Amino acid sequence: MTKTILRLLTRLSEAGDDAILPGELAAPFFGPVFDRLLAKRVLVEQAPLADWDVCDACECGLPCRPIRKAGDGYRAECPLDRRQDIEFTEDDLRVFRIGSEALASVIGLAAGFQAAPKLAAGKVWRLGDTSSGRAVFLALEPAALTCDGIIATLRQAAQGSDITILAPELPAEAARRHHDAGVHLIETLAVLMPVSDGLGAAIDVAALAPIPLSSVLRVRRTAAEVQWDGRSVILSRQIFPVFERLLEKALSRDQVASGSHVEGTTAREAKDLIRELRDAFKAAGFTDAESKALVVTVRNRGYRLGIPAFEIAVEA
Repeated sequence: MTKTILRLLTRLSEAGDDAILPGELAAPFFGPVFDRLLAKRVLVEQAPLADWDVCDACECGLPCRPIRKAGDGYRAECPLDRRQDIEFTEDDLRVFRIGSEALASVIGLAAGFQAAPKLAAGKVWRLGDTSSGRAVFLALEPAALTCDGIIATLRQAAQGSDITILAPELPAEAARRHHDAGVHLIETLAVLMPVSDGLGAAIDVAALAPIPLSSVLRVRRTAAEVQWDGRSVILSRQIFPVFERLLEKALSRDQVASGSHVEGTTAREAKDLIRELRDAFKAAGFTDAESKALVVTVRNRGYRLGIPAFEIAVEA
């Protein structure tokens, strides 16, 4: 997926108060959008790096290596082994702190909410309400949604409205608690899409409401057929084993299939197999959003079916 500075900052902000953007990562994004983020104090430049860690297992006895000017650049020298010297550009030494409240405001704007977000709980902001009356919240850190009483706090803040939370990927148990409480969780990076103007990214407001899924997903193994939401999909002999891997996981305790588990059906890459599986559902009349709601990407872990085990019926 195309990288944008707003996506990068959203990912880095998961570190909480320690979230920083090092110059090495920032440099490719320098330009008008970056300058706007500086002006909005989403990014606040800190003092440049003045020292660097010593080499692993180094016996020099120094607590750190000072960074000194060296010709057109900078260098952190190892007093015992010049091969371990680290070279820097001036941009490499720049450091930016990420302002969480300002970042929350910018993400709210990307989703079309014009009013400033309101702090609803520790590190959880209410961005606004959709036209259908759904209350939309944002959490930048997973820890913000795993603390005791957070669901009750957000329900009180929502004042009876249905709740959607934009958040990082949560631990499975925390995600299950929110799901069981009727909260719609969306991974922020999954809906923060690149655009060519403004802040370089936007969120489609339609993605903030849950897609209603059929009560039962029926699978007929012998026919390689999947029936869902009143429609039938016959999967090819090449792609049905991929669906079976996801089905196997959906009916087990750990519902996420790793990329390597998916790839065990063939020599092809998991992302290509998943794309082809989703395309098969779209060819049968499902929208792109529906196909992604059924075959869900779990960032840094793999893929899962978006339907709980008790709503899946498997026939021979």
